[in-house]
Amino acid sequence: MRLSKHKIEYLSDRILKLIQNHGQIHILANEDLLVRAVDDAVMENMRAEDEIDAEVEGLISQNVDEIRAMDMDMGALRSKMKREIARKRNFTL
Repeated sequence: MRLSKHKIEYLSDRILKLIQNHGQIHILANEDLLVRAVDDAVMENMRAEDEIDAEVEGLISQNVDEIRAMDMDMGALRSKMKREIARKRNFTL
């Protein structure tokens, strides 16, 4: 799932509000810094997922003739390859 910068900022604000409303968590840092840290974490996660997607597309393009010859479902194959690469990188999709 791709998120716009606006949506990421909205989600970061919502996360901050959830933390603030939790009775056992007390924010000691600057709230703006916390929101930016969440934004950065989400963006980094999206970049890592984009790298995995690019690797999957590269592997598929290298083997497209074999894949077609075996009449494989491209969507299912992409999904399976993405999960496997993510698992090897210890990345949670």
